[in-house]
Amino acid sequence: MTVLSVSARRAARRDAPTVDVDLYGASALVDPQPVYRQIRDAGPVVWLPKHKVWAMGRFEDVRAALRDDVTFRSGTGVAANPVANLLGRKTVLNSDDDRHSRRRRILMESLMSRAIRPSLPVLRDEAEATVGRLLERESFDGIADFASRLPVAAVADLVGVRVGPQQLLTWGASTFDILGPVNRRTLDATPTALGLFLYTTRLRRSRVTPDGWAASVFDAADRGEISRSEARTMVIDFVAPSLDTTILATGQLLWSLGRDPHLYAQLRAEPDLIPTAVVEAVRLASPVRGFTRSVAHDTDIGGVRLHAGERVVMLYAAANMDERHFDEPETFSLHRRGSNLGWGHGMHTCVGMQLSKLEMQTLLQVLITRVSTIEVSDPVHLSNNCLQGFDSFRARFT
Repeated sequence: MTVLSVSARRAARRDAPTVDVDLYGASALVDPQPVYRQIRDAGPVVWLPKHKVWAMGRFEDVRAALRDDVTFRSGTGVAANPVANLLGRKTVLNSDDDRHSRRRRILMESLMSRAIRPSLPVLRDEAEATVGRLLERESFDGIADFASRLPVAAVADLVGVRVGPQQLLTWGASTFDILGPVNRRTLDATPTALGLFLYTTRLRRSRVTPDGWAASVFDAADRGEISRSEARTMVIDFVAPSLDTTILATGQLLWSLGRDPHLYAQLRAEPDLIPTAVVEAVRLASPVRGFTRSVAHDTDIGGVRLHAGERVVMLYAAANMDERHFDEPETFSLHRRGSNLGWGHGMHTCVGMQLSKLEMQTLLQVLITRVSTIEVSDPVHLSNNCLQGFDSFRARFT
């Protein structure tokens, strides 16, 4: 492979489409769609001089890149800064090839549909209790009081770590925040994210519940399939991604149904549309804005030359709003067909996708039988380097 000089690389970038925006700036986090549109309209892959990375925002290009795990690699990390990439080096997300397959298979033993089905009665009871409690209130916070309840109750118990729900939420949000560039949010979140990392380094079998997910990775270490240090670090794969993403997608689902009474009435009349509603909420929410990948070897994307060692931000959130692929992408539709990138794609598709679907479907099943109307107002948007969605909004059930 030919290694180009710095000047040659600069020339290649100079000739490529350039979008001079701060992808992680305050305005882009609160109102990202104009920035995503700029990136999509500029080309299949564009240079972001502010962050010195490439970005992809069109659906077909992002999906194709996620399928090409030979060219676009995760083993050196998926963050936009080297410190976070170093901390996550033994997780499932930050791995490739056989190492990734081995770690992923171990997690999937706990997260496959047949493994989580026994938890359905617990999820149903929690959903019933949540909706019943909120029906008695004049109004409530759609995120803290509704969207967070089931994921927190499920994950805290299923992971099997002896940590309070609020600590899990704090760790999760901070872990996503440090995946951005070295900006103020990353620096502020680093001590908390480090807290989760240090917690896992001290984990032992005696500190997790016997039948929890965390115990399953220690079982794999006992069988010699992974090392002890891998087992401890892989607990992050259970804790960090399993809360915020489902919470934000559930929040989007409640918001969309509250904003369109006809949509909610249709869902009540046709419960078979519940799985479609869940997938559509994940598309609109796109809780993970995107992860970076490192380029393994020189490659061309739409006539633009990417060189080995460079980084590309795969913008799932921009791709899921691509009008080149979706009709009226800004509209929540109960009749949309086909997949989206809300749970990622390819070999790194979210391992907790089935649990997330089950939680959201369970909530919806209870909601449509007990709640006649939903009202929502006063949205406050989340500000996080890697996550997007609602931080809070007011809601009311009748």
